[in-house]
Amino acid sequence: MKLAGWLIFGVVILPVLFILTASFLGWHFDVVPTKSMEPAFNPGGMVVTRPVELEDITIGDPILFREPATGGLICHRVISIEEVDGELFFRTKGDANEYPDADLVSSQDFIGKVVLYVPHIGNIAYLSRLHETAITVMGQSVSLASLIILAVGLTVIGMEFNNIWEWTSGHKSERREEVLKKRKERLAARKRGFF
Repeated sequence: MKLAGWLIFGVVILPVLFILTASFLGWHFDVVPTKSMEPAFNPGGMVVTRPVELEDITIGDPILFREPATGGLICHRVISIEEVDGELFFRTKGDANEYPDADLVSSQDFIGKVVLYVPHIGNIAYLSRLHETAITVMGQSVSLASLIILAVGLTVIGMEFNNIWEWTSGHKSERREEVLKKRKERLAARKRGFF
């Protein structure tokens, strides 16, 4: 049971805690909805984006930005960098698209640089649409899917802490003492030659 608890903690809880903490620091965790970045990023995968300075972006970097016309999030690759009146602009293009994007990405639309792509992991949230339902927590918008995962994870952690507490105190402590006493008796019997 201990191994299962640690496994759940490592596989579920740590990633959820990382996502929540990173979200408060401006990171984005977004499901890839289209084929525009294939084969690098396939639909149903998840891109992880962190905020960086505009000067840190180089040609070839995939970036996340807000489309000026619709306000939707787009992840495309930088194909050129232009400076106009001292301000940096990025020309972007989807890897699978034939032509570059019509608009340049300005500093106002720029969100960050994609630092990680996890294939298929977004399918669960994408199918259930829970990632699109946002709830505001302490002034930050958090997806319902993240909150459900967090709630399940915290429940599992609570159960494990309860098991540890019961083992170290209370009636399980008495049981542990009985087990240790029997072990000592068996060891003493073996030393005397009795089995």
